[in-house]
Amino acid sequence: MFLRKAALRPVPRWAIVDEDVIASVEASLEDDEKNLQESLDRGYSDLDRLQPTIALWMADELSRMRDELVQSVGYFLSVTVYLAFREAFPTRLREVDEGMLQIAEATLTADEELRAEDPLEILDSDDVLAISQPSLVAYVQHHVGEALDQGEGEVDLDELDRVYRALLVQVIALSHAVASPTGELGPSREALA
Repeated sequence: MFLRKAALRPVPRWAIVDEDVIASVEASLEDDEKNLQESLDRGYSDLDRLQPTIALWMADELSRMRDELVQSVGYFLSVTVYLAFREAFPTRLREVDEGMLQIAEATLTADEELRAEDPLEILDSDDVLAISQPSLVAYVQHHVGEALDQGEGEVDLDELDRVYRALLVQVIALSHAVASPTGELGPSREALA
């Protein structure tokens, strides 16, 4: 697909999370459904240990939410997105530092502004990210949609949107933290800015 313009950089081909990986992560959580909270807490502990910048940032984002359903879906998705990257790239996922996270957030903001200024633009920023990371964005969108359905009109839509946006930042940051199988590190910070 040809994009007229985008501030978001394409996800390198070697960093795309396959649908089978997401299915595997979901299956492992479903196998342990009785202990789902314990499984998620172990996943968060791993996220906190190996990706402390993302863990701290997501915890801060989620702590601002008053809606318990929004907090819950945000926690679930931030952990499962991380687990999908960890499973897909067990030896190639580098630690995201503060600078990488800031670049991910800034590029999403720039892309959103670019699209908002063009009345002819038909794609949203999440659509652009979904072109490069289709299975993962679809997974996040599916669970956000389920939260809307589960909330039966009582979900704080502004909070849900903020959590959704935070998850997109997480996907962007982790996507660009994957080294290629040959050791290539992908775009530099300057290229992402």
